[in-house]
Amino acid sequence: MLTLEDISSSIGGALEGDPQLPISGPSEPKLAQKTHLALALSDQYIKEISLGKAKAALFTKRVEWKELKLEGAIFLNRGKSALYKVNRLFHSPPKQEEGVSPSAVVDETTRIGKNVNIGPFTYIGSNCVIGDNVTIFSNVSILNNVIIDNASVLYPGVRVFENVKIGKNVICNANVVIGSDGFSFVSDTGEGIEKVMLARSDQVKMNLNNYLKVESLGSVEIHDNVEIGASCCIDRGTISNTVIGEGTKIDNLVHIAHNVQLGKNCLICGQVGIAGSAIIGDRVVMGGQSGVGDNIEVGSDVILGGKTGLSVNAKSNQFLMGNPAMLKSRNIKSYMAFRRLPQIIKMLKK
Repeated sequence: MLTLEDISSSIGGALEGDPQLPISGPSEPKLAQKTHLALALSDQYIKEISLGKAKAALFTKRVEWKELKLEGAIFLNRGKSALYKVNRLFHSPPKQEEGVSPSAVVDETTRIGKNVNIGPFTYIGSNCVIGDNVTIFSNVSILNNVIIDNASVLYPGVRVFENVKIGKNVICNANVVIGSDGFSFVSDTGEGIEKVMLARSDQVKMNLNNYLKVESLGSVEIHDNVEIGASCCIDRGTISNTVIGEGTKIDNLVHIAHNVQLGKNCLICGQVGIAGSAIIGDRVVMGGQSGVGDNIEVGSDVILGGKTGLSVNAKSNQFLMGNPAMLKSRNIKSYMAFRRLPQIIKMLKK
């Protein structure tokens, strides 16, 4: 348990009141117990302090905290970064047995760095390189010629296929699949879906016996400081590698297809799909369930609102919404007009 003074000095806040108050962890104000630090990060949360039992609170604006019957307060004028700092202070990552589990299978040709932990029933194939301070939990499968750099973490159930490169400080959450086959098929006659797409006609007529699988000869490169959410799937490239840029964060249940080039410091939210050979710039944000078509180029500093469908190239520095995607302001106007349609039709019938 930390004291209020410990927390204040660790996060760089201004302390007022009793510095020796014991704090067991952070809490929403209305749910807080006596040893909790109430996180009053908005006006609504400030109002809810009286509903809980906390003796101390963290504020991001000046407040008469004594009137709230508190015994201590920390002030940190940094908005959401306050939550980042406090949660990081109290976070206890999952622990694993040190060293290599007796039940793990590690090929003798694989090189293991210092302070590496490998959990039970994990398999590591031939000619892999595992850097220093890497943690690999139970039931992970790593095939041949994989490189995992220093301080990366692979949680239970992760699957890494051959020739994948994973950088430093990468986090792969449970059941991530990296390097699975790309979805690449051509019809045996050349008169399948590829002919329809080239024709750009409203009519569909295909003539084929079966689809032929185009083997994926490329792999996947995950650069430093990337986090990949649970049950994500990143396909390997057909010829060149699929690339995830440095600092990018990917939410759960995301599919990134073959040959995608994803830039630095992107935020990819849950259930996003990025189709094959799309090129995504830096600092791109994709809201939940948005989708990007194949061979599409997206510039840097683009935001796609939730459920946005992007089927044409997008220039940099735009906020896009809707399907088909358009500028946010235009999408809002279109939606407002759409909602007025029943009234307009009623007026026209008169």
